[in-house]
Parts: sequence; structure tokens; C-alpha cells
Amino acid sequence: MHITGVTWRPTENDAFEQGVLSWTGAEETPTFTRLSPGDKLSWTIAGPRMCIGSRNEAGRLVPCPEHVVSPPRQVRCSLCAAVDSMNPCIRCTGRICNASEERRTRCEETDYVLYLAVFKDQTLKVGVSTARRVKTRWVEQGTDFAAVIAEIRGGRAARRLEDLVGRRSGATKQVRSKRKITNLMEQLDFSGAEELAKRFSSSLPRVLPEYEVQLEDLSMYYNLDSLNARPLPWRKRSEPMDGMQLLGAVVGMKGSLLVTRIGSAFTVADLKQLVGYTVHPDSPVKIVTQSGLLDYI
Repeated sequence: MHITGVTWRPTENDAFEQGVLSWTGAEETPTFTRLSPGDKLSWTIAGPRMCIGSRNEAGRLVPCPEHVVSPPRQVRCSLCAAVDSMNPCIRCTGRICNASEERRTRCEETDYVLYLAVFKDQTLKVGVSTARRVKTRWVEQGTDFAAVIAEIRGGRAARRLEDLVGRRSGATKQVRSKRKITNLMEQLDFSGAEELAKRFSSSLPRVLPEYEVQLEDLSMYYNLDSLNARPLPWRKRSEPMDGMQLLGAVVGMKGSLLVTRIGSAFTVADLKQLVGYTVHPDSPVKIVTQSGLLDYI
């Protein structure tokens, strides 16, 4: 499997299925591999990191025509990065639009929302999503609680508002994976999160129109209630990816973070680190060095 991304997909009854996308052959769209609680993993990662392809005007990923090694710390080669339709939108602040005319028109005709995400370490994050997939966006980020705080027509207007609100004290526009890993076992109940959200939104009367904040609890989607010990990081960023193994039974996922278990020991891996690499599933286990404290009791 040539990993192209981590994804959460809505299913029936307000549920999600989570896993990875990958190129596995000559298919036109990436293959979805679901990672469900209880699944046994024995993955070996192989390098080098290869280009994952580019997104067309419809936002769909297409394979790299050259299938070449990607530049350091990148997941796309220079050719695919140049033709990727979404690249101009990644760091958009709403001031200048460098997207194609077709994408610009679609963006201007789409309904967006500005949202407030609350994490259990009491971090507040503001972000933008299309209205139709806002809850998917929340679980993709591993948000603990979230609420829509404004509805906007057009992406540029939404990004300008995000930039304005994100500059205010008390919130950020980005929460890194390292921080999410550190705070996996932090505790914050719904009433505490709601108080934080209302306090922040009430400080924005000159920026936002009055909007009733309806906070949602997203913890049910992650299946991490059974954690009774802090998960250890799967690898150090300085360690080479080639030859690493990801082992154990799936406990749950939170955003791109995958928690696995071997015995009483928990491990957490940021699956975004695998994007561009090849994964060999069902590999023979080389060695397991991880032990939990409960193994010695």
C-alpha cells in the first residue's frame, strides 16, 4: 500500500469509519483501508517516500505520472505540486485568490462555516470548513468539542473572517500533532468546554453577528475511553521510517492519531507520518521491545 492520506468517512446513523487511503495498483482512485477497534496490525514501512499524486479540479487525487521520489519533507514531486488544484487554497487568508477560475467560481458559490474547536487541554482553535462536511472536518482533526460560530457564503469571505478571529487572544488557528499526543489523557467535561466556548464567542460581538453556540461532544467517535495508561510515541521523528514496524491491536483513532495495544502497553502513531511511504501489511514481526508497567505486576 502506497499511503496517500488519513481519512474519516461518514456512515449511516451519524457515525464514521476511519482508516487510510492508498494506491495499491493501477486503480484510478485510492483504496480505503478501514482501521477498526480490535483489528490486528503487523505493518512494515518501506521507503523512500514517493509522490502521492495531485488533486484535479474536482478535488480527486490522481496518481503521479512519473511515480518519483518526493522532495525532502514533501509528499508531492514538483510536477504534481505545480498542477495540484488545491495547493493555492491551503494557506488562503481571503485576501488574494490564486486558484483557477473554475475553482474560484465553485468556492464563491459554496456555503462555509467558521467553527470553534475545543480540546481537552482547554486549547481553543478557530477554523473554516464547507458547511456540508463540518463534522467530518472536526473528527479529522481529533477535536474533543466543537461548535459552528458563523455561517458564510464564499470561501474568501470565510477565510478573511477566520484570519480576523484567529488573531484574537485566546485561540489559535493550528494545533500540532505533538500537542494532541501529549494531551490524549487530559480530562475536560462538557460543561467546562461549553463555558470556554461561550466565553470566547461572547468576546467577539464586533467581529461576528450574534450566533447561538451549540457545542457538540465528539468523544464517542474515537473509542479511547478504555485508555488506562499514557500511550507511548510509536517513533521519534529523528528515526528513519524505512524498516519501522507498526504493531498491535487497534484501540481507536483520534484524528490522524492511531492508538494500538500490545498487552497492557499502549502506543500512539501519527498516521500522517506514513503518507508517501509504502506499507507492507501482515509482515512478520521482527522484535517487540515495548512493555507496560502492568506486565511486571
